[in-house]
Amino acid sequence: MSLEMKKKEKSINTILDASFARFGEKVAVEDHTRVLTYRELNANAESFARSLVALGLQPRSVVGIFMDGSIEYVIAVIGTLKAGMIFMPLNLAFPGGRLCSILEKTRPAVLIPAPNNEHDLRIKLQNFDSSIISKGIFVPPCIEGDKTKEVHHGKFEKPDAGFPDTRQQLHDDLNDACYIITTSGSTGEPKAILGSQKGLAHFIEWEINEFGFDENARVSLLSSVTFDVSLRDIFAPLAAGGTICIPGEDTIHAPAKLFNWMHGRKVTVIHIVPTLFRMLTRAIADEKNITDALSNLKYVFLAGEVLHGNDIKNWRQVAGKRSRIINLYGPSETTLAKLFHRVDDESIDCREIVPIGVPIPDTEVLIIKDGISCSPGEPGEIHIKTPFMSKGYYRDEELTRTHFIPSPLGSDQNDIVYKTGDQGVISKEGIVRFLGRLDGQIKLHGRRIELGEIEARLRQHKDVRQAAADLRTDASGNPRIIGYIVPEQGAILAVENLRRFLREKLPDYMLPQMFVNLEILPLTHNGKIDRKALPDAGPERPVMEIPYVPPANEQEKILCDIWQQVLGLDRVGTQDSFFDLGGTSIQVVMLVEKIRAFLQVDLPVAKVFQYPNVSLLSEYLQGKNQNRTDYAGLEKRAQRRRAAASSKKR
Repeated sequence: MSLEMKKKEKSINTILDASFARFGEKVAVEDHTRVLTYRELNANAESFARSLVALGLQPRSVVGIFMDGSIEYVIAVIGTLKAGMIFMPLNLAFPGGRLCSILEKTRPAVLIPAPNNEHDLRIKLQNFDSSIISKGIFVPPCIEGDKTKEVHHGKFEKPDAGFPDTRQQLHDDLNDACYIITTSGSTGEPKAILGSQKGLAHFIEWEINEFGFDENARVSLLSSVTFDVSLRDIFAPLAAGGTICIPGEDTIHAPAKLFNWMHGRKVTVIHIVPTLFRMLTRAIADEKNITDALSNLKYVFLAGEVLHGNDIKNWRQVAGKRSRIINLYGPSETTLAKLFHRVDDESIDCREIVPIGVPIPDTEVLIIKDGISCSPGEPGEIHIKTPFMSKGYYRDEELTRTHFIPSPLGSDQNDIVYKTGDQGVISKEGIVRFLGRLDGQIKLHGRRIELGEIEARLRQHKDVRQAAADLRTDASGNPRIIGYIVPEQGAILAVENLRRFLREKLPDYMLPQMFVNLEILPLTHNGKIDRKALPDAGPERPVMEIPYVPPANEQEKILCDIWQQVLGLDRVGTQDSFFDLGGTSIQVVMLVEKIRAFLQVDLPVAKVFQYPNVSLLSEYLQGKNQNRTDYAGLEKRAQRRRAAASSKKR
């Protein structure tokens, strides 16, 4: 597989400018409350850019953006690019310690909070040395509160002419950096990946041309903005003249609502991780008139996790064959995806992992073992060669040199490839299959996690002598992180204690769902942790600070039963927190779906966070449904559903 001849390259700014000029009055972005046309989006972004320049920020300054997916976020990202600066999406939900580590590493010049969220950001950073953020926290007028509506009504309809020549040159500089994405690091500290204009533009133009995106494309923004998949959801539709469709937070986390939202908004393209894809499949199975509802959906792009043949089979059974399914692969370091596979239903083996495919143009994939190129069918480490990879790790040249290396297959020190750490195999036809990791890195719900970072944090606990972590699947086949603890002599570690400690440094998606106490960690002959010898976590309720409290009535019994099914535990007390028991945001969605099925109650996802144990949630449900007293009937329906599910498994 050799690199193809490159056509004339463009910057992402140049591509966007062409769309703003061509599609002025067409809707560029919409959420559940309002829309912005291309003209209005451009005007808001120009205003945002000028606000940054007015602060005295220099070109290539890092701008930290604390927003979820929203119209304001899209304005902030494009405005930062227009100013010749680097946008860095951040999550206010990150633990204070981890957030401070990211800010110390990247040293952004300014922090931009979401509208009406400035106070929360200041509280989050109250113990942080804010002197490294030269311009502090700033809310540009064009995104403050409802100010976007002023722009929408024409306040900035005629922005001034372009920026000064020096800034305009940066605007179009193909090699210039334009974004930072942070990810987990094996040393216990997060890594910051620096993306470039030409790398981002190359992928976006390829995707548009390869799959025929045009002004009719309606692309959903489902991924967290701190995950680089979100860049496809923003820039692909804008570059094609299409529309970014942004659902509400509750919609994203409720598959049944998401399905109906996709239908109502006539979404044509989704980028989604396999975990959410499976949940959406299950939700669609409960709906009627599926063919008509999915008539607009043309493409389903999957990335971020292993995709199984059975996932495709289940989707086709409930959703038909109208939409095309594409499996994408590529580390953030090489800029979004660098391999793709058009799923052929006829060749799918339900027992196998779906291939990650062939390289996109201007990309070469090397399978190498012991410095030698592997023959077809021989496993080796995947290396990626492309002029469109990222610029490496921001402010960390040593780490960059470790992963961006001279090709082992030649002597040219300038022939750089990215060493992925993934094991793969290539067929005679040139199709690559992913076989797993060669180190302690995992992918969970589309997020890249270094087990070493979790282990490093666990070992910092005063009552932990040794620690390990591993990714395992539960009885239902769902992946989960298990933490393995060797306590100090005489120490008893409750899960609440461990979670409180870890939450100071790790985001929720990196917290182990289960903890297993061991007398000693199993080691390999060379003294490393033998992960294969680590035991699976059993179904026993973990050691907790609060005692077990049994259910007191029929509704609590049903809820405890649902809790147990979702969490894979043998018993759950009515005072046990769903999250202290290891529940994740994905499992919250599963919990809500089961409550809807068993109790016939449409429970908002947010209520599980508000009432996180059975006792509190039961009180809430009783208040919501004061006239519902037929718990015996509810239990009978629940028993029938469990029997039906058991029959399907057999």
